[in-house]
Amino acid sequence: MEERQDQEKIKLDQNQDLYRVLIETSRELICLHDPEGIYLYVNPIIETLTGFKPEEMLGRNPYDFIHPDDRDRILTNSHNPAKEGRPTVATQYRFLKKNGDYIWFETLTQPIKNKEGEVTYLNTTSRDVTDQVRLTESLQQEKKFSSIMAELAKVGAWESNIEAGSLYWSSEIYKILERDPSLGIDRDTVYNKYSYSEDIEKLRENNLRVYQKGETYSVEHRMVTETGRVIWVRTQGKPAYSEGRIVGVYGAMQDITLSKLVEEEIRLSEKKFSEAFHSSGNGIILLDKNGHFLELNQSFAKMIGYEPDELLFKSFQDVTYPEDLNTGAEAFRKIIDGERDSAQFAKRYIHKKGHIVWVFITGVAVRKDSGELMFIVSQIQDISRKRILENILREKNARLRSVGTHLKERIAQLEEFNQIVSHNMRSPIGNISTLVKFLEEAETEEERVEYMDYLKTTSDQLLTTLNEIVEVIKIRQSPKVVSEEILFESVFSRVKAMFLGQILECEAEIIADFSKSPSIIYPPVYLESIFLNLLSNSLKYRSESPHPVIRFKTYWSSGNHILEVQDNGLGIDLNKHGDQIFKLHKRFHRNTDGRGLGLFMTKNQIESLGGEIHVESTPGQGTKFIILLSKANEFAI
Repeated sequence: MEERQDQEKIKLDQNQDLYRVLIETSRELICLHDPEGIYLYVNPIIETLTGFKPEEMLGRNPYDFIHPDDRDRILTNSHNPAKEGRPTVATQYRFLKKNGDYIWFETLTQPIKNKEGEVTYLNTTSRDVTDQVRLTESLQQEKKFSSIMAELAKVGAWESNIEAGSLYWSSEIYKILERDPSLGIDRDTVYNKYSYSEDIEKLRENNLRVYQKGETYSVEHRMVTETGRVIWVRTQGKPAYSEGRIVGVYGAMQDITLSKLVEEEIRLSEKKFSEAFHSSGNGIILLDKNGHFLELNQSFAKMIGYEPDELLFKSFQDVTYPEDLNTGAEAFRKIIDGERDSAQFAKRYIHKKGHIVWVFITGVAVRKDSGELMFIVSQIQDISRKRILENILREKNARLRSVGTHLKERIAQLEEFNQIVSHNMRSPIGNISTLVKFLEEAETEEERVEYMDYLKTTSDQLLTTLNEIVEVIKIRQSPKVVSEEILFESVFSRVKAMFLGQILECEAEIIADFSKSPSIIYPPVYLESIFLNLLSNSLKYRSESPHPVIRFKTYWSSGNHILEVQDNGLGIDLNKHGDQIFKLHKRFHRNTDGRGLGLFMTKNQIESLGGEIHVESTPGQGTKFIILLSKANEFAI
């Protein structure tokens, strides 16, 4: 009996040693807890799994290591049932490692009861499932993203097995066609209820090619949803093989209704633009950022005399008038640089035949959403006729202003004639009346002879004055006096010869320079008279010292043909006599001969042809006459 008991004790010890070895070498974490969970035993693998040594765990509460978010779940699902002796299930949770990280454990807790059935210990067996949990999380994340992407892209998967006669739709396809997933689906329902009648044949043909030839397909077609909406979808199909045989088709279906609507809107917009582009009466061009034509309409090509194809190999600078190459260049640069989106300006193009075409350009930038310039669309309006009318209007306005000015001058001259008649002729006429009365009352022949002489002298003076006035009136009323091209030097030489004696006598220096403008179209007799009166005037009113120097020269200035005569003679006090210098019978130097007729005649001759005469003078320093000859030809009335 004792021998048998010894053998059983030896066998028990051997089993205990075996269990200890198995537990201590186990790759799983095996722990013994009291009913509250306090560690009573921890096998050595704990150090490999968490970094803690077994002795560091003894007496500790597992909840000190379980992630706070997992504690309630462990208590409810595992710990409490085990304490009550109820069966538990394996539970996953996060456990704190010594380095601060967490490891995922899957733990099964089992209660250990005494003979009275009371739970005296808890035994836990845990294994590291960190990699499994992370893989599961990754798969779930990918599944989540796939689901989100399918929903956002409105793409669903489908599979049709002809051998099994089954049809599978993913949940997204049910959403696309607004069908309750719990109803399922079959092939006849797809064709008879959801396929758009006009597109059924197209779908059948594509599926038939897959089955017969193994060809994949991608086709856009219409479907009818559960609520009756017609939508556009893109369906792709590929053959499904089993043991080398085609047993079905699988693929994807995407709702492309929105993109189809956008595509249709774009097509309509492009159609409208194309119609407006090609049928517009104005020129329309599309330019790239280098100024090259991308597209242009017939109106623009016709505007500058080209065929559209000829211009596609040119830039707009190639047809721009050279002087206008920089016109609009700055605005064009700012559009390219994004500083502005539009610009308007007028410039000139060169017609293929060589003449100028005035245009008004309105350019607008067309950009991508990113702001990058796609092209510049410009409307070109031919404003050549408008420009011509504007120039005609400006010229007529200038003529009207000139006519107004000359009318004022004519009125002033008429007033001057009135004064001449009233002052210069009243005295001789009154004198004649008095002499006639004296003559009638004369008592002797000697008195009658004397009065007759007085009467003759007075009448001669009156006749002279009348002839002078008549001569001026003839000048003013003869605008059609004949003009011809004459050389200044030729006319001046004849005039100068008439005064040769006086020139030699006073040792006058006559300097004539007609090199800058040697000729003019002008009445010869008028030009000769102008030279004669001005030269005579300078010689007559010469200064005693130094010797006379008289300069004649011609030139152009601001479109006017100028004759300039300058001397170093006595000069005139213009502040005192400026308004009288061109009046009839006005003289300003008493010690010289003269009737005050030359400048009066000269001014009338010049102005009768639309010219002007101005004087600059300083007493003791000489006089300068500036005569604008050419104005007569432009604005004569």
